[in-house]
Amino acid sequence: MKKYLIITITLAMFFSMFGCDSNNEISLSPEQQISLSSEQQKAVNNSIDFIKNSEFASKDRIETNIITIKNADEKTWESVYSEDSIADKNAVDSTDWIITIGDRSGHDFAVIVCDSDTLEVIGYMPIQ
Repeated sequence: MKKYLIITITLAMFFSMFGCDSNNEISLSPEQQISLSSEQQKAVNNSIDFIKNSEFASKDRIETNIITIKNADEKTWESVYSEDSIADKNAVDSTDWIITIGDRSGHDFAVIVCDSDTLEVIGYMPIQ
């Protein structure tokens, strides 16, 4: 019986440490950022530059070392703003990345959508 308890505790610790995510989402702490591919790092850097050059009210409070990356889906384009209008339906596809930068517990974060081929910013998703 003790053996099963140890196995259960070990598995619980394993899953709490590594988690399981079905949305292809990658959350990175500052020390984990080295695991980004060079393409993802370039897209993150472009997203940070986009934020710095934006008119976002909280852009100076966004912690740029807190990053989450996940794949877009076929409906993402409906929520992406490019300049002052909704992005074109063909601008975003399921291979593109939704990059969240900052702490999502408040309003000091930004959600940026990047093209996974060109690594350029397509637009942003307003915080709701």
